[in-house]
Amino acid sequence: MKKKFAVLTLAAGLLAAGGLAQAGTMYGEYDVIVPKLNGNAFTPQQTKSTTGASADLKVSILGKPLDARAHSYSGGTGPWVRIATVGGPFKLPNSIKSGKDARVEFSSDLTQL
Repeated sequence: MKKKFAVLTLAAGLLAAGGLAQAGTMYGEYDVIVPKLNGNAFTPQQTKSTTGASADLKVSILGKPLDARAHSYSGGTGPWVRIATVGGPFKLPNSIKSGKDARVEFSSDLTQL
């Protein structure tokens, strides 16, 4: 059974794809389903605006605890951060450079059914 949860991502260095570059924090809203048994899922791609800035993650619905990290196919990731409660913002430190694509990657536990 897949667990559904909604996440609000994007801040302090991530701007929505196609969005306007502006000061301040912007959040994008996504519903993400993470498969069981160490499954992975991603938010849509965004463009990082500031090298060295953490991504912020706000979680509004969470079925089971899971791990999240900032990820880029262009190079650079961050450490896994355990998400066990709704709320946030949870800081997702990363090495993704400004102007590169970025997204949040989620992973369920190996034993999660």
